Amino acid sequence: MKNISIITLVLFLLHSYTLSAQNFPSNTWEKVKTPTFYGWNQDTLDHLENYMIDSTATTAMMIIQEGKVIYEYGNTTENSYIASCRKSILAMLYGTHVESGTIDLSQSLKDLNITYDGLLLEKEQEATIKDIISSRSGIYLPAANPGDMIHLAPERCTVNPGDLWLYNNWDFNMAGHIFEKETNKNIYDEIDRQFAIPLQMEDWDRATQEKSGDAIITDILAYHIDFSARDMARLGLLMLNKGKWNDQQIIPSSWVDEMTKAHTSFEEVDKIAPFVKNKFTEIAYGYMWWLWHNPKNQKLENAYSAQGAYGQNITVIPNMNTVVIIKTNDLYLRQKGDHYYMIDLVAKAFNNKLKEDLSMFIKHLSQDNMDQFAQKYMQNPPASEDIDFQNHINTLAYHYLHDTKEYKKALTLFELNVKQYPSSWTTYDGLAEAYFFNDNIEAAINNYEKAMLLNTDNQWNYNERINYIIKRLQSQK
Repeated sequence: MKNISIITLVLFLLHSYTLSAQNFPSNTWEKVKTPTFYGWNQDTLDHLENYMIDSTATTAMMIIQEGKVIYEYGNTTENSYIASCRKSILAMLYGTHVESGTIDLSQSLKDLNITYDGLLLEKEQEATIKDIISSRSGIYLPAANPGDMIHLAPERCTVNPGDLWLYNNWDFNMAGHIFEKETNKNIYDEIDRQFAIPLQMEDWDRATQEKSGDAIITDILAYHIDFSARDMARLGLLMLNKGKWNDQQIIPSSWVDEMTKAHTSFEEVDKIAPFVKNKFTEIAYGYMWWLWHNPKNQKLENAYSAQGAYGQNITVIPNMNTVVIIKTNDLYLRQKGDHYYMIDLVAKAFNNKLKEDLSMFIKHLSQDNMDQFAQKYMQNPPASEDIDFQNHINTLAYHYLHDTKEYKKALTLFELNVKQYPSSWTTYDGLAEAYFFNDNIEAAINNYEKAMLLNTDNQWNYNERINYIIKRLQSQK
């Protein structure tokens, strides 16, 4: 009898396992059947999902490890507004053009002949491209769109360019303008060329992308972007792998390091915006990426995030070889839920030692060899007080029984479960069902009878159902 949570139903839908240290999706993602055998605690993942359902506006979430989907929730295919995550993506686009010399970070606005309709003061014109992409220009003018910290800015020209960090949409939109001016390329076309095509994005739609903002204030508009969660995951995986996708270096590795280096320390961020700090980590700032500094969970050391209003998030966790995507359709116009808490739960859910201990089983799962898996399991059953291996084998068996229709593999796993857990009535119930689909009616009846005998409390009023099944099967003999 199946008794599986919603999260398990999502998790056991998989294609195959691989053992490579990193895997890259082609036109579709590979999904893990049983995260437990990869070192993930199912109870913690269940808690994460319950939190999302009860306490957030999240419409999609993905956990990617070693290039495979460990967990997914909601509508991961829907394109919607990613808010300020756009800034981190622009920083990624800069890389190849900085390496080629097309963009020189040391050039000032004066060098670039950018006067902003003659409104820039002499000191402000000294701001360099590097100052702008690190949000340290010292230029505090209204931007085409809200959503920054301009209300915290000092008076104009009271600080030198480069001296003070302030999260400022004027800088971010100017960074987009400079990119297009220096490269003679449209930002959206470059996303298409650099990322969407080589990364084989599934949902990206170039035709729907357009800039917006208050054109009365400025003609330098915000380069807003729509993405799906699963395409955002490809960008996160690209960052995790230092800009490399399969054998192609999409972004220079050195530029990934430069983007995710603290150009603004935690102390500086905390001084101007103490509300950014939270109970899970201190925050520093790179080139349009938020950096986790001194997190309480050491697995999150060196993690970094693209963050956007209304619940958009790409977080890269190098120590776990993991990417986390959190998404909320902007139609809700709200962000509800604590992303730092959610990512901390992700880190708590993973146990690398358990993964290493289970590597032998992963090997046979990767080969889709259930006979070898069962044999090794019987020889040396994995031990963990925190994990219900009976349920996970059961889940895997039902996957083969109902999803892939590989009845012999399902039978092998149900037989394994009966040998390991002979006092559980549910194991005999699963085995009986597997025998039925393997056309062994007699064995099916025998195991249904054993299940009924063990179910002394008639849990779920199940024995009545078994009686009916047995009578029906006997009539077919």
